[in-house]
Amino acid sequence: MKFWNSKLKNSTEYIPGEQPGDVDTYIKLNTNENPFPPSKAVLDALRNSCNESLRRYPDPEAKDLRSAFAAKNGLKAENVFVGNGSDEIFSLIFRGFIEGTQTAAFPYPSYSLYNTLAEFNGIKYETVNLGKNFEYNMDGFLKKKYSLAVIANPNNPTGTLCGIKDIKSFLGKFKGLLVIDEAYNEFYGDTALDLVEDFDNLIVTRSFSKSYSLAGLRIGLAVACSDIIKGFLKIKDSYNIDRLALAGALAALNDTKGFNYNIQMLRNNKEYMEEMLQALGFTVVPSRANFVLVKHGKKKALELYESLKEKKILVRYFTSPAVSDYIRISVGTMMEIKTLVKELSVILEA
Repeated sequence: MKFWNSKLKNSTEYIPGEQPGDVDTYIKLNTNENPFPPSKAVLDALRNSCNESLRRYPDPEAKDLRSAFAAKNGLKAENVFVGNGSDEIFSLIFRGFIEGTQTAAFPYPSYSLYNTLAEFNGIKYETVNLGKNFEYNMDGFLKKKYSLAVIANPNNPTGTLCGIKDIKSFLGKFKGLLVIDEAYNEFYGDTALDLVEDFDNLIVTRSFSKSYSLAGLRIGLAVACSDIIKGFLKIKDSYNIDRLALAGALAALNDTKGFNYNIQMLRNNKEYMEEMLQALGFTVVPSRANFVLVKHGKKKALELYESLKEKKILVRYFTSPAVSDYIRISVGTMMEIKTLVKELSVILEA
């Protein structure tokens, strides 16, 4: 720590879900990765991009991908920014769109990386509690003069959703910048993208990691008014997206048939998993994402997590008080879900 500055020393480290070295020996249901592989069109695009062009720098503004996403969603390319995963986008937001003297606000419980990135960038923040059923209460973000509010919609780790009508109503009252993280939106829809045209204090982020099965490529998007997008382009690293990631993301975006098939399979598996978990006595928080948050009346969450890990099944356990009674389970393949249910039955009978 000899050369660490004060921000690095004093910031809380974000601990991602376990990524074991022998990952293929596990059933991995802890990081909300898509259980299905990228489509053939995406894999072909990646292979075709592995050529002599790799000696060239990529397009620094990712113009083709921005244009394709804009066309697909009724937007203009000038309203779209491409980042190295949503993580980079949020880091840029804390670096360039709020002053160090101002305060941000995040829901609780929610994605703890918001807290970590705010601390690393010297931004003060407060949290606004969700309701007793993990529902959003947007009025809580109006009780103080927050300059920036960030919500995940659907929320992580709860899977709960804030309705677009409530978001629109909130934007009519909120004077700061609202960021809506829609990393899990495409599993069930209900997006805020259409509000960007009417509100210049809105940023909507998307990810290719979940619904497009491209977590390994690190592609994220931000949609906002053109002035905010200009700010992103000014502050980002010069070549923040590599050639292969751009090619894979563009192919994924254009493969509508493969995308829809993937989403429908995942939704079917999720509904089956919810039914099986409820049959085992679990309380399942209604989720609009590719994961469920569950608790059991007879077994503590930590015990369930540890027992499943012994059986080479990874789920997510959080020490945060609001969700420490729960485990979060990502939707897997049908075979993975059946194995999970079988092992949980054994654990609960013990």
